[in-house]
Amino acid sequence: MGFTEKADVHKLMQDSKLMTEIVKAVVEDPDTLDSLADDIADKLSDELEDDPELRQKIVERAIASPDFKKKIIRKLVEDLS
Repeated sequence: MGFTEKADVHKLMQDSKLMTEIVKAVVEDPDTLDSLADDIADKLSDELEDDPELRQKIVERAIASPDFKKKIIRKLVEDLS
């Protein structure tokens, strides 16, 4: 339609009540929340690839976990079967 301009949108974004309602609606919608989680997970995954220190911390924490060790054993048994 072309009635709105960037300044109009900027004014709306300054309305804290409107922004609160938008945030609430986004996090209450499962599909939108899943999409947001996918986006953030993709970006975090990219960061992990570029940050060996963070990746090492994750590996160390996982290795210290008994549940993780059980998963490794299960995967190994599956691969050997």
